[in-house]
Amino acid sequence: MGERSSEAEFEEATAEIVAPHPHSWKNWQKFLEGLGALQISELRLYSDVHFIAEAYNFGPYSFLNALAHSQKDPGALRPGIVLRAEWHLMPDIRVPMETNDDHYHGGDLFDELTALASLLLNARIMAGPVDREFRPGEDPMGRPQGHDASYLPALPKSNQQPQLPYITGSRDLRDLADLGSLPHLAPGAAAALIKAARLFQNGLWVADASPENSWLLLVSAIETAAAHWDDDKRTPEERFALSYGGVISMLKKAQVDNLIPKMARAFKGVIGATSKFVGFLEAFSPGEPEKRPTFGKLDYSQQAMAAAFNRIYALRSRALHAGVPFPYPMCIPPERYDDGPYAEVPGGLAVSARGATWSRNDTPMLLHTFAYLARGALLTWWRTLIPEEIQKMPPIFSERLTALGPVSDRFRPLTPDPQQGTDVSDEAE
Repeated sequence: MGERSSEAEFEEATAEIVAPHPHSWKNWQKFLEGLGALQISELRLYSDVHFIAEAYNFGPYSFLNALAHSQKDPGALRPGIVLRAEWHLMPDIRVPMETNDDHYHGGDLFDELTALASLLLNARIMAGPVDREFRPGEDPMGRPQGHDASYLPALPKSNQQPQLPYITGSRDLRDLADLGSLPHLAPGAAAALIKAARLFQNGLWVADASPENSWLLLVSAIETAAAHWDDDKRTPEERFALSYGGVISMLKKAQVDNLIPKMARAFKGVIGATSKFVGFLEAFSPGEPEKRPTFGKLDYSQQAMAAAFNRIYALRSRALHAGVPFPYPMCIPPERYDDGPYAEVPGGLAVSARGATWSRNDTPMLLHTFAYLARGALLTWWRTLIPEEIQKMPPIFSERLTALGPVSDRFRPLTPDPQQGTDVSDEAE
C-alpha cells in the first residue's frame, strides 16, 4: 500500500503540467476573432527617457506619446507613455486546486507589455496605475480611475555616475515594431520571452542603486530564455542522458526503464545550467558594438567570451548559494576617455576594495557591457521564434490614429439577457 502511494506521488510530481498562456498573448488571440472589446483601459508608463513618435494598433494595444518633459530635471522619472489596451478576454474566476506557476512572472497584462517595450527600446520603463476605463453603455469619454493610484513606480537613485550610460536619451516608439510578432509566437515561447523580458526590465531598473542585484536579474533573464531554447534543441531524455548516463544504466539494469522519462522531467530544470547559459550567449551574441573604447576593450574572441560567460555564471551561483555578491570591480560605473565610448571591462591588473581583492581575470566585464550582450542575445533569439512568413510581412502598427469613429464602435455588441438583463453576447462566452 505504501509503495503504491509513493509511486502515485512520484507520478503526480513528474507529470507534465500545461502552463496557462500569457494574458497579453491570449488577449491578442481573442482580438483576432473580431468580436469587439469588452472594455478599454489606459494607464501611464513611467520612464526617465524622452519619447518621440507614437505606435497605434498593435492588435488591441497602442502606445501613445504623453510628451512628458521636466525642465528642472530632464532625466527625472515621468509618465512618458500612455498604454491603451482593449480587453477581449472574459474574466476567469476559476481557482484550480493544484499549483501551476511555471509561467508566473509577478505581473499582469500591462506589466507584460511594458517589459517587452523596455527590452525593445533599451530603456527603463515601468507600468503605473490605470487612469481611465471605457466601458460599453457608459460615458463615451471614459471614466477616471484611482483605485490603484497608491502604486506609482519609484526609480532608485545613486550618487554615482550611471551604471548603464547608454539607456538614457531619446527613444522612438516606432522601434516597438517587433511587438507585432507576439500573437504569432507559440504560447510557450511567448511565456518564456515575457519572463525573460520582465527580468531584463527589472535589471535595468535597479542598476544604479543595486548593481549586484542587477547582475543577478540580467543573468536570470538569459537563463530563462536559454532554458526554453534548450528545450527546443533536446528532449528531456536526451539532456538527462548527457548529464546522468550512469543513472540511466542503473535504471536499465534494474529493469525500470519506464522511470527514465519521468526522472528526466523531474531533473529538467537543473541539468546543464551552465552549458545552457553559455551556449545561448554564444549562439545569439550581438557581437562587438560599432563604437569601441580606446582603452578597456573586451576581448570578443570565441575562447575569451566562453571563459567570460563561464566565469559570470560561476559568480551568479556563488552570489545565490554562498552569499558572495558580484565583485566590486564589476559593479562600478564605467569610465570614458576623451568623450569616447565607455570602457567595457574593469581597469587595472587587480583591484582591492571593501576588504576583498580581485584579479583582472576574475572580473571579465562591466555591468553595462553584459547588459548590451544580454539585450542583443534576447532580441536575436526573439526573432528566431517568429515564423518565417511573419518576418517577411511589413510592421502591423500605425504611426497615427486611424480609427476616428466613436469609441463605442470598438466594443462587443451587447444583447439583452431575459434572466440577467443586459449582458455580453453569447459569442463572447
